[in-house]
Amino acid sequence: MDTITLTVLKIIFLLGFTLHNLEEAIWLPEWTKYAKNYHQQVTRNQFVFAVIIITIIGYIITVLDIVYANIGDFINYIYLGFIGMMAVNTIFPHLISTIALKKYTPGLITALLLNLPISLLIITHYIQSGINIFYLIISVVVVSIIILISLKPLFKLGEKLIIY
Repeated sequence: MDTITLTVLKIIFLLGFTLHNLEEAIWLPEWTKYAKNYHQQVTRNQFVFAVIIITIIGYIITVLDIVYANIGDFINYIYLGFIGMMAVNTIFPHLISTIALKKYTPGLITALLLNLPISLLIITHYIQSGINIFYLIISVVVVSIIILISLKPLFKLGEKLIIY
């Protein structure tokens, strides 16, 4: 895959990521009332604020990777951790909670149709280009943990800052 094709895929991934976050922002706060045992109940203000911040971070990481990174650079691993986290996010919690609750989890369709296949294409490219698979796995785990840990403070901040 040439550089232009890879860059286009990264931009398409961002668009899919944005659509995924919009789908969640619209329907997930209401869904959390139903899924109390599986997901912390959040208000629209809390969730929209958190999803905006996470989306901005995703854009920044992607732009840095497109502009500054060469195969194997530290920024590649942060970027791959980010898109790998989104691939994992398709399965857990979206697919698993949809099956467990027997109710559609907001974000599942955009994750299955956009985030998962595009992230796997990009990750496959990097693996074929010689990226260290151990570092790739570590980066997915680390980025996932950082994002999960950041959600609760972002929800609290969103509740204080957003009044809608």
